[in-house]
Amino acid sequence: MKIHIGEKIKSQAKELRIGTTELAKSINTSKQNIYGIFKRESIDTALLQKFCKVLNYDFFTFFVNHKLPPNIENTESIKKGKTYTSAEGDTEFNVLKNQLMDLKEKYELVKKVNVLLEEKRVKGK
Repeated sequence: MKIHIGEKIKSQAKELRIGTTELAKSINTSKQNIYGIFKRESIDTALLQKFCKVLNYDFFTFFVNHKLPPNIENTESIKKGKTYTSAEGDTEFNVLKNQLMDLKEKYELVKKVNVLLEEKRVKGK
């Protein structure tokens, strides 16, 4: 699987209408360095994290989505990727979020029940 991450970053910046000057300022680098990054096929993960945050886009999905077929470059879903903000509208995300909230509520209830049972046990002695 060959991903040209520089092109992906450039594409996302263009889609968001973020110019190279603004992009450079937001990650604390020069405009010339941004042009160099656009030409790179790979970059440091810490730098990629900065781009994820600034461009509100999870570029790591290009590298870690193991459920997709080997011809990942040809699938439309990977070309678009997932943005951080769109996760809120994702049905699967919402289902998992609701399940997590339910589990948190149940966990808090179990903790309260355990406290009450412990108090009852101590009083019974």
